[in-house]
Amino acid sequence: MKIESVYEELFEGVQTTERIAGRHQTLPVLNCLLLTAEKNTLKIRSTNLDIGIEFETAVKIIQEGVVAVPASVLLNTLANSTEKGSVQCELKDGVFIISTPNSKTSIKTLSPEDFPTLPFLTTKALKLHSQELLKGLKAVWYSASTSTIKPEIGSVYIYPEGSSLVFVATDSFRLAEKIIPTRQAYNFEAILIPLRSIPEIIRLLERNEGEAAVRMNENQISVSFPKVFFTSRLVQGTFPDYRQIIPKEFVSEAIILKQDLISILRKAAIFSGKFNQVSFHIHPKKKLFSVSAQSEVGETNDIIAGAVSGEEIDIHFNLKYLTDCFSAIAGDSISLSASGPAKPMVVKDVADNSFLYLVMPMNRE
Repeated sequence: MKIESVYEELFEGVQTTERIAGRHQTLPVLNCLLLTAEKNTLKIRSTNLDIGIEFETAVKIIQEGVVAVPASVLLNTLANSTEKGSVQCELKDGVFIISTPNSKTSIKTLSPEDFPTLPFLTTKALKLHSQELLKGLKAVWYSASTSTIKPEIGSVYIYPEGSSLVFVATDSFRLAEKIIPTRQAYNFEAILIPLRSIPEIIRLLERNEGEAAVRMNENQISVSFPKVFFTSRLVQGTFPDYRQIIPKEFVSEAIILKQDLISILRKAAIFSGKFNQVSFHIHPKKKLFSVSAQSEVGETNDIIAGAVSGEEIDIHFNLKYLTDCFSAIAGDSISLSASGPAKPMVVKDVADNSFLYLVMPMNRE
């Protein structure tokens, strides 16, 4: 192999793919990037067997070939290069040589023969705008379980509903649902994307605007753009019938400014103790909504201006579960709807019904 490439293109490809390559002791080739040069194109591929990514860029090919180069070594070599012009790469006697006018770096390689292939799906592609997928995933993925005991809730659940896509995640303590209107109706079976794949998909969507081609079958999903192809295994299982746990009626409600609550919860965090517990107090007769926290370091209580209605209620929550959802709420005002002291509370954007966040209360310590 011998190629000439623009530094920025080569670095972008290595940076895009390197994150997936990890420290794999039993199969060292997975710690590498597979570089394939043919037909005036360089393909850079990485995989950890669960997810894979391939970046494609145009280069000048002097000699075609394929090589497996340690990913972190290659990335750090390019990241610390002081020359950003043309880069020449050559494979000679099992050594990958990177040359610029004023530098030369030699990297030992591994045999590319054991590098796994990526599954390129042949099912019909769904054309989805990257921002539609991005908004849906970012609104819910933090609510998925990090445990692998129940893979179905360690996933983001996606299904079509009319001319919308519905994104859902839960860890059984809280649940987030985001409905994204789409430009057309889609028809596919509901899928479960494992949580470990979501950060890479989000990163891919953030870097690639425009229309994405999404393909899926029972076991795999792929997302591709003109230069990048991403694939992930899907989780086999049944997502809980989550809508049956969303309360249909509420006994108390408070409508307040989101930023007011965020500021007060930051203060309450100081006093939330080892259980991260804060308490909400809704007192409609007093026209009062307040937040309190108490621990061995002291206590705090703050009244927040807002509109309160319904029954008087005191309810306690894990602080982290409350604050996680605020990034998914774009509006200035939020509603907090309680269905009882020991029942879940629903958080919504007053101006946008497309997002729903349900959080279970804590028992008072």
